[in-house]
Amino acid sequence: MVHEAGQTTTHDKDISLHPHLSWGRLLTGLLAVVMAVAGMVIGRQVKSRYPFEHNFHDKIDSPILALELSASNDDLQEVLHTENPAQANSDPGVRKAIACLRTSTYEDFFFIPLYTSFLWAFAVLLAGPDRRYAAYRRAITGVAILVAALDCAENFGILRALDASILGPSTAQAICWPSRCKWSLFAAALLITAGILVRSSNLFYSLATRRLLGLGYGAAAILMWIGLERPRFIELATNMFAVLTIINIVALLGPYIEKELLRARRPEYVDDFCDRKARMQADVAVFPSAPSGA
Repeated sequence: MVHEAGQTTTHDKDISLHPHLSWGRLLTGLLAVVMAVAGMVIGRQVKSRYPFEHNFHDKIDSPILALELSASNDDLQEVLHTENPAQANSDPGVRKAIACLRTSTYEDFFFIPLYTSFLWAFAVLLAGPDRRYAAYRRAITGVAILVAALDCAENFGILRALDASILGPSTAQAICWPSRCKWSLFAAALLITAGILVRSSNLFYSLATRRLLGLGYGAAAILMWIGLERPRFIELATNMFAVLTIINIVALLGPYIEKELLRARRPEYVDDFCDRKARMQADVAVFPSAPSGA
């Protein structure tokens, strides 16, 4: 294709005026990145610092999830390896386990606003300003706030257990019930998002992508609800949510990366191209348009 000097190409216009790029999309994608990195850092810390074998009640692998879903003192002791967490200084392994769980609990206070904000932002982004989705927007806002509040209550229960002189019947319940309510509402948030994905006509994603992601979110929600009775399924659901988050990072931020990589340069006509080429100051020859009628 021949272009006059200084003329902006159609390709350049298509890139600079991409109709589906927005600050909301960019910020939601960046929020997902921060959330994913924080989750991986916390997970690696627990995996490397927790000294005991990861073999807990209900076939749960994660000590954090096992602690959250402990329904009895026996369940707590499987994770803490002591009946007296406050005076476990004589056992280095127990001391290390408690220190690890305490650190991860404090870090979770930072993680809570990240993942609940992403749940809200992603659903609202896909719903858009359309009045038909006003109920969805209100629902995801309320659910995200409740999930954050219940997760904080769960953390306070965990900190109380880690500082307890003796594990009593109420210790596990102070953790278990806020946790179960949190996971139940988390599943509701995923199902709301699935509904938006399936019904939305938002062009951020193609129809096929929206439907596939909707199925993924719906499946994760169902697994999470099953996990209220069979806790190991919650672990599976959270892993599925992590995979969906990675997919959304690529889908949300991919066009911005592509926009930068494929940004076109405006062609400029020069008389001394051969001399500049010899001096390695030019790499593409662009000729002016032929006169009309030529």
